[in-house]
Amino acid sequence: MEPLIKKNWEGAVFIPYRYANSGVEFYLQKRDKNAPTHANMFSMFGGRMDVGEDVSAALRREVFEELNYAPHKPVYFGRFETARAIFHVFVEEVGNSFESLVKVAEGEYGAFLPFERIDNAKDVSDIAQMITRTMRGHFSE
Repeated sequence: MEPLIKKNWEGAVFIPYRYANSGVEFYLQKRDKNAPTHANMFSMFGGRMDVGEDVSAALRREVFEELNYAPHKPVYFGRFETARAIFHVFVEEVGNSFESLVKVAEGEYGAFLPFERIDNAKDVSDIAQMITRTMRGHFSE
């Protein structure tokens, strides 16, 4: 039997995080109303890998395109797969001055959100919720 979905696309995504009084906060993108996926929702920075591009190159390209930022010490957190996509997730701990170092070029803006704000929120993408749950579990171990 052939599946309807023939091939997943692959992409690299980036989640900066920091520690605050409320615990771990994740920097997510507020996507605009015209976004092809997750319109008007918070989700991750990143996107599809180009043909022949490796994951690290895709990460650097996407983060620079979307945040005008070059990650200093990105850590490959893991591979997450959905019915339609494979997400290679990179994280980086950043400081309180991070927002002054970036310029959000896609979406409406970026914001640090505590896990309690993200978990089960109707304006946060399912994939961002799944990944931040996993990250929170990892960081609290």
